[in-house]
Amino acid sequence: MRNKPKVDIAYPNYPLTLEEGEVSLTDAIRQFHGSIVQARTPSKASNPRLPSNIAIKAAAGLGKTTKVISELCVGQMRFKQAVHVEYYVPTHNLSEQLVQDLEQAYNTAIERIITESEKPKVSINVIKGRLQTDKTGQTLCMKPEQVQELVNLGYPISSRLCKNETAKCEHFNDCVYQKQFKQQEIDTDKLTLPAVTVMTHHQLFLERHNFLPKPDFVVIDESFYQAGIEIIEIQDEILALITSAHSEPSNTLKALRAFILDGKPLLKCFRQLNVTKQDLLKEADKYRFKEITDIRPDQTATEQSERLKSSSKYIKFDYILTALADELDSQDRDQSYLLNLDTSRGIKLIFMRRKEMNLPSDVPVLFIDADLNEEVINLFRPDTMVIHIPVERLATVHQFNKTLSQYSRQNHPELTNQIHTFLDLFKDNEKTLIITTKSLRKALTNETDTEVLKTGKYGKSAINHYSNLRGLNQFKEFENVVILDRNQPNNEQLEQSAKALWFDTGMSIITCNDSGEKTYPRKLFGLRMKDQSEQNIEASYHPDKQVNILLEINRNAEITQAIDRLRLLRGDNRNRQVFIATAIPVDIRVDYYWDWNLLHRLLRLMEQSHVVPLHPEHFLRVFSEDTVKTKSGAKDLIKNLNRMLPLIKILIKNYILFEYKHTESRKSARALVSTSCSNPIEAIEMNIGITVLSANNLTH
Repeated sequence: MRNKPKVDIAYPNYPLTLEEGEVSLTDAIRQFHGSIVQARTPSKASNPRLPSNIAIKAAAGLGKTTKVISELCVGQMRFKQAVHVEYYVPTHNLSEQLVQDLEQAYNTAIERIITESEKPKVSINVIKGRLQTDKTGQTLCMKPEQVQELVNLGYPISSRLCKNETAKCEHFNDCVYQKQFKQQEIDTDKLTLPAVTVMTHHQLFLERHNFLPKPDFVVIDESFYQAGIEIIEIQDEILALITSAHSEPSNTLKALRAFILDGKPLLKCFRQLNVTKQDLLKEADKYRFKEITDIRPDQTATEQSERLKSSSKYIKFDYILTALADELDSQDRDQSYLLNLDTSRGIKLIFMRRKEMNLPSDVPVLFIDADLNEEVINLFRPDTMVIHIPVERLATVHQFNKTLSQYSRQNHPELTNQIHTFLDLFKDNEKTLIITTKSLRKALTNETDTEVLKTGKYGKSAINHYSNLRGLNQFKEFENVVILDRNQPNNEQLEQSAKALWFDTGMSIITCNDSGEKTYPRKLFGLRMKDQSEQNIEASYHPDKQVNILLEINRNAEITQAIDRLRLLRGDNRNRQVFIATAIPVDIRVDYYWDWNLLHRLLRLMEQSHVVPLHPEHFLRVFSEDTVKTKSGAKDLIKNLNRMLPLIKILIKNYILFEYKHTESRKSARALVSTSCSNPIEAIEMNIGITVLSANNLTH
C-alpha cells in the first residue's frame, strides 16, 4: 500500500510566548525610532543605513498601539523639539479611541514630571473630510454639492473651491473643514508634546493639504490596501459612445468596441489597430473637461455649479484613456489589467488601479497590523521591512471540518437547521461572541441594514460580522468566540484587485479561467495541531500567488481578526474556548479537530432519548430504529462518539457522562444521561432494559 503524500502545514511557525513577543515588539519599535533619528540626521555614505519603513505584524492584544504611543509619541518629549506625527486609522470610529489613548498617555507622562501650573496643552487633531458632518449634522464644507461634483469628475478640490494663489472661498476664514488645519501649538520651553494629526486610511490617497506640516514620522494602523485601490465604474454614456455604430469611430474606439462586444484582449487590439500612446492621449484630450480652469474659489456656489454642470457627459473617460496610454506604452501583455469587462449582469466596465500615497518619500512610516503582507506593503512603500511577531493565544481551539458557506447551505438546506442547533448551545451565554458573514447574520437575526452596523444579539450572546470588527475592544472579557462561515470574495473580483495592485510591475496574474477553473480550486492543508498530530483540511485556494495573498488577507486573516476580539494573548486560558465552524486553515494552534456531521448525529440521538449508551449492544436496544443495525456498526459509531467526549463536556451542559455497572457483564459501561432525569440509575434501567448495580458521574 502506498504511503499518502505528506500535506504541508498551512501555517507551520509555532508562536512565541507573550513575554518573548513583548520583547520583540519593543525591539521593533525602538528600531523604528532609530529610523526617525536617522531621517533627522544628514546621511553619510559610509554609515550603514537602517530601514526607513518598518511593518510590525502581530496579533491584536499584544499592545502594538499602546507601545507605539508610549515609545514613539510620548517618548519624543525628551528631545525638546517640535515633533509632528501623522496617525492613520481605518475609520473615524477608531480615531475616537486613539485620541483617548493618546490623551491618557500624555497626561500620565506630564503628571510625572511637571506641575499643574506649567502643564502644556495636549495637541491632538482629528482631520475629517469635507463631506463629513459635525455634531449638529452640518457638513464641514459649506459647498458640499460642488465638492461632490468635483469628486465625481476626479479633479482636486482645494485649488478650485478653497484657495489658490489669487483667490479664496468666501467661507474660507470661517470654514470648519479648514479650521482643522490650524497650526498646532507645541510648547518647547517647558515640555515638548508631539502634535499628532489623526486621519483615516482614505486620506492617505487624497490631495495633501498644504497646511499640513511635514511629519517627523507616520503610523498606519490596521490593513489599508483596500483604500489604496481606485475604482471607477464606466457609465452608460461612455458605453454608448464606444459601441455606437452610427458614426465612423477612431481606431481607439474600435479597439475598445472589440474588447467590449467580442471579449478580445484590449492591449492586443490597440496594437493590431496600430494605436499608440500618443493616439490614446489625443483621444483623451477630446473628452477632457477644459472648462475646469474657469472654476475659481472666489466664485459663488451658483456660479461654480453652472460651470460644473457644463462638464462633459463622458466623466473620467479622458482619465481612463490616459492611464491606458501609460499601460500600453510600459507593458508587453495582451490583456489590460486596468480595465475590466463584467458581463454577469449586462455589460459593465470597471477601471481599477493602485493609487499612490500622498506621504513625503523621506518620512519614516511604521505599519502595525495583524494581516500585513510584505509584497502588498512594498507596492505602496518600497523597501519596508516586515517584522513578524507570532504569539501564542491562550485558549482551547476547536475546529470543524465543514464550510458552512452560502453555496453549501443552498445545496444542503439541512445545514441551516444545523447552524441554529449549534448556536442554540451558546445563546444563553452572555459571554459568547458569534462572528459570521453579514448575509448569514441577517438571516439568523432578521436585523435591518441599520441594526447590523453595530453588535447585535443572538439570544443573550453577542453577534457581529466580518469587516465590522476592527478596533472593537468590548469582548476582551468574553469566554467563547464562535466563527461561522468565512468571508471569501468572488474570485473574479479578487483577480481584478490583484491586477489593479500589481498592474505596473510586469507581473502576470493567473486567473481561474487560465487554469481551467470557473472558481477557486481546492486542496488539502495541514493544521497546526497542539499534539503534533496530522490533521488535514480541504479548502479552496487561488492558483496565482498574488491573488492568493489577497484571498488569505480577506478570508483567513479575517477569521483570526474575529478570534482576537477576545484578546487571547493574555489571561487564563482554562475556560476560554474558540470554535471555528468553517473548514479554513488559519494561523492559530488547534487543540481539537471535530467532525461537524458527527456532532449533529449525536445531537439528534439526544433528541430521541434521555439516555445515549456508549456500549454497542445497549446502543442498539435504545436506538433500534437507527440506521446503525449491527454490533460492528455500533462499535464504530461509539468509538467516534468517545473521541468527542472533550467537546461534549464543554459544549453540551444538559447531558452528563455516567459509568454504570450492570448485571449482564462484569465490565462497566458508559452512557450520556439527560440532566432532566432525577434518578440516572432508573433512567438507564428503563431505557436499556437492564438492572444497574451502581452509577458514577464522570463529568465532574
